Amino acid sequence: MTAEGQLREWLDAIAAPGGVVSAVEVVVASTGGFAFRHAAGFRVGGERLGGGAPARFDIASLTKPWMATLGLLLDRDGSPRLSDALPRSGGGAPAGNGATLEDLLRHHAGLPAWTPLAPRLGRRLGEAGALRDFLLGERAGRSGRAGEFHPERGARSTPVYSDLGYVLWGLLAEEAADAPLATLLDERVCGPLGVAALGELARGAEIPDAVECRLDNGREVELAAAQGIALGRQRALLRGVPQDANARTLRAAGISCAHAGLFATADELLALAREWLRPEKLLATAEVERALAGGGEYALGWARQSAEGSSGPALSPAAFGHTGFTGCSLWIDPRRATIFVLLAHRHSSAIDFNPFRREFHRLAAQLPLETLR
Repeated sequence: MTAEGQLREWLDAIAAPGGVVSAVEVVVASTGGFAFRHAAGFRVGGERLGGGAPARFDIASLTKPWMATLGLLLDRDGSPRLSDALPRSGGGAPAGNGATLEDLLRHHAGLPAWTPLAPRLGRRLGEAGALRDFLLGERAGRSGRAGEFHPERGARSTPVYSDLGYVLWGLLAEEAADAPLATLLDERVCGPLGVAALGELARGAEIPDAVECRLDNGREVELAAAQGIALGRQRALLRGVPQDANARTLRAAGISCAHAGLFATADELLALAREWLRPEKLLATAEVERALAGGGEYALGWARQSAEGSSGPALSPAAFGHTGFTGCSLWIDPRRATIFVLLAHRHSSAIDFNPFRREFHRLAAQLPLETLR
């Protein structure tokens, strides 16, 4: 069987009844061509998901690279700069301990990974200032924990992947730019890339071409319980509504969030990835190099390749990418000049989806990618 046939057969299997995903679409491409494209599973109910028709997935944390791209563009205009220090709670002067907006986008600012915002803030959830001060307070309360910012050493301990850090960055970016985050994303990123206005779509009442998501909220229930907060289990099918509870409640409260909440097609993710692989419409090469500079697990807006992570050993050490909790991932391998888009909605939060992402990359790496050059 050809490499294309093996990959197609594997995708059909994971999206078949009893498989691990309800829907999946993948694209393997370069800056100028396609090596492979296939879709399987269900769009909604019993309607099959086929290639060619637009399919908009809940990309969850794949929202973050879009926001990091916006962060680089706003930095270019100085509103805000990535080097700006984080403010004190209450909107006072900068905290003065060296943590910056760039640290937020690199998961180095010392915020906790996650907390359920609705039960923690109650009616204050819809107040941007109250939410900002709450998040700054969460950061200040992380004494002695992994990811804490140590001003006396000018460095962080082990970085902590933080949804809350991106939520805070979004609030601070809106304040500095004096514009809604969704508008900034659409005008500065989506428009020049020639893709749909993703920010406006995320704020709308209906997401066109949305693919239903059958993923439960079991992981959120577990994480909240560890913080002494009881959340109800949810197994309802979602279509055009974020699976991420914080993104869902912030959207309902009228607040644009930067950690999750976007819905995108494979072509839209491909457009973003091509810009990072070969800057042309939005970014400068120096900005991409700055974002990817340094070491450790995270770059600005992206994770770095690791054999045990979502990329797997099939991608080169130069590869960078990101995942989304629903089952999505986007990886860019500069050495291969190849982009790997995986859009999927897994059935259960109990499923570790990284082995499936690694297998996708292993199979995709066997495609005749030289035809893309």
